[in-house]
Amino acid sequence: MFQELLKIYHSGLVNEGAPKCLFAETLIFNEGWLLRSVLKEWLTGSRYSQFRFLPFPKGARLYSEGQLRTPFKARYRGDDQAESHTRVDGIVGDFSIVGTKSGVGLNSDFRYIAVFEAKLYSRIATGTKNAPHYDQVSRTTACVVNAVLEAGARPDRSAHVAVLYPEDNVHIKPALYTETYIENQIDKRLQAYTEANGPDDTVTRFTMGWREAVKNVQIWFLTWEDVLAEIGCEDLDRFYHLCKRFNR
Repeated sequence: MFQELLKIYHSGLVNEGAPKCLFAETLIFNEGWLLRSVLKEWLTGSRYSQFRFLPFPKGARLYSEGQLRTPFKARYRGDDQAESHTRVDGIVGDFSIVGTKSGVGLNSDFRYIAVFEAKLYSRIATGTKNAPHYDQVSRTTACVVNAVLEAGARPDRSAHVAVLYPEDNVHIKPALYTETYIENQIDKRLQAYTEANGPDDTVTRFTMGWREAVKNVQIWFLTWEDVLAEIGCEDLDRFYHLCKRFNR
């Protein structure tokens, strides 16, 4: 995948001086294509990994830009405590596309789900319009929990949320996202949502099961440097360095 993107880039270097390329380099060199390339390497490889959410199970699906349904959906038009579904950069596991062209639903017998957020030099989003202090990691975790509960699966199935970022992105602080912190963030969000206008069926199911299910969601922060060092592909390393160059 990334080899083809590198070829497209080199074929686009047609100008003398700046801009050398006939298109904006960030169309190719961005966190989305970097993540897709890494996930494909992980999916097709079978080598030992230091990362404990690997290897992906045999037969697992991979999808990019899928939407996980939020437990905090609009109860009526203009609900000021609601939020939209969460679009995730990558997802791997036992799921189907349901409801919409990109809506992700877990299979009732799912074994494994891993959701990936890819960063270059952006920060982790600190909140949503209606919940300004409900950060991106907590929100994604809650949506993973909601997917597990919607599927009616046992809450102890393997579930992961991973954030991949450059080692020199000083804005990302992994130590902040402890189990206690995530649980407190979700609890505060749930209380604000239900106190405003009462629960619906979705949030009632979430309320009953989230505390048990969230304990089985493992949160990972990985640097691209560690990930790519383990994969050991010179072309992918070069792709990453160009991503960094064009996104600083």
